[in-house]
Amino acid sequence: MPSNRIVYQNWIVELGRDPALPPVDEGESERGKIVEEAVETALKALSDNEREFIQRFHYMGQTYREISEATGRTIHRLEALHRRATKRLRKELAPLVRGLYGVAGDSAPDCIVCRSDHRREIDRLIAHRNKTATWRPVIREIRERFGLRITTPQTLIGHEKYHIGR
Repeated sequence: MPSNRIVYQNWIVELGRDPALPPVDEGESERGKIVEEAVETALKALSDNEREFIQRFHYMGQTYREISEATGRTIHRLEALHRRATKRLRKELAPLVRGLYGVAGDSAPDCIVCRSDHRREIDRLIAHRNKTATWRPVIREIRERFGLRITTPQTLIGHEKYHIGR
């Protein structure tokens, strides 16, 4: 299936410089090695499915349709897989980006718990909850004590999974 689009196969280039060009100085070459090692390490932190998707999509330049046909997953599942893998890569590479480029990653500005002035207490409440019970008592306590209107457990589950410890 021919494609009329340009495929950008080496996404590491976006982090630093074009590897086809000789390094400007020794420091730049060293920084490139650091970036490549960090990306390799970050890729190892992904699940096998996420890593395979990233390699097919970013390195091999395959489209969602091509990946769907090869793996048997629907395009909607691939979109979710892509978002999840990208989020995990950002989390894994955040210290590198802060250290090399001085760019602070956002600490989940879309998370209502992270934006709260009472985040530490809520994190403690989540950590000490009864794992065999539903989230309902935790949601109720957060609403009563801190005034946060959390309507679904998914908000707290996502916060626990992606933001606690950051």
